[in-house]
Amino acid sequence: METPMPRRASPWMLVWIAAVGLAACGGEAPAPRAAAADAPTAGDEAAPEPAAPVGPPRSYVADEDTIVVRVDMARVRASSISSDIGSLVRSYPTWQRLLGRSGIDPVRDFDRVLVSAPTAITDRATMVIHHRLSGADVREAVLNMAVAEGEQPAWREVGGFDVVDWPAPTDPPRVVILSGPSEFVVTTPDDLERVIAVASDHRARRRGDETVEPALVLEDGTVATVVAEEMSEYGRSRMRHAPEAFEVVLRDDAEAEGHLRLRARGTYADADAASAAARYYVTQRNEYAGNMMVRAVGLDRPLREATIEAEGNRLDVTAAFTEEEIQRVLGLVALGGLGAGG
Repeated sequence: METPMPRRASPWMLVWIAAVGLAACGGEAPAPRAAAADAPTAGDEAAPEPAAPVGPPRSYVADEDTIVVRVDMARVRASSISSDIGSLVRSYPTWQRLLGRSGIDPVRDFDRVLVSAPTAITDRATMVIHHRLSGADVREAVLNMAVAEGEQPAWREVGGFDVVDWPAPTDPPRVVILSGPSEFVVTTPDDLERVIAVASDHRARRRGDETVEPALVLEDGTVATVVAEEMSEYGRSRMRHAPEAFEVVLRDDAEAEGHLRLRARGTYADADAASAAARYYVTQRNEYAGNMMVRAVGLDRPLREATIEAEGNRLDVTAAFTEEEIQRVLGLVALGGLGAGG
């Protein structure tokens, strides 16, 4: 009897993880506020502008956050697989339950996505979304979700920003902060004060519609990244030879047009643990590259050509995928997600 495919970081999962995390959110930037006072007339002295912050901008990624996911949705949207990713997200039960009635589509409406959390993105996660929506679109999305839950959205002002409780049964509850033009932040009530402080720092620095959040800046060609400075106990229990920490990067392949290159690096306690993991995953790669079902769906090539190497206490994995191969993977993930029911 053939063993199931091992759980491993892969390009479709990067977008999938971010989309699932976003299922606890929704919203965008408010309409520009009117000027607080008329322009000074002759003889009046203009009030001095507040001093701009000095030093690097603050980040929504908290010091205790060990998991950071970033996705360039604009790059995903421009690819030939955008419709497949959109279909996968829309079919996912968690998305349907928490955001499906909002009218928001992450592939169509989002440009950059940042999710950070101390242990797991389903826990106390903060999400920063740079998007393409209007203020009216955001308020309509919140209203749609509130009506579906039999509620009425109650917008309020906190520290000069519009805030609303997200009308969906999330645990813990979430609030949406319209943090700037084309940007909103989703967080928990316990983290609202810190997020408002970061949003205030960014507002004092922002010029026009620019993105100030440092963690939202991706290198050119990067589609998505996942960094976990600590592996959760749940993750370790579901993965043989789990690393202590890992980083996954998905980029456009500079050497082959139309390909995406996946690079994953796991950090282990010592060199022996990394070498044992390399031997195990090389064996798994070889077995599944020859698996009849894997060959039938045309995914044996990226497995055969993937490199798995240990150096010191690190394990490095690289693989290249064509967009057609990723389409096949997305189809398998969608079938698995529907079968699991969420």
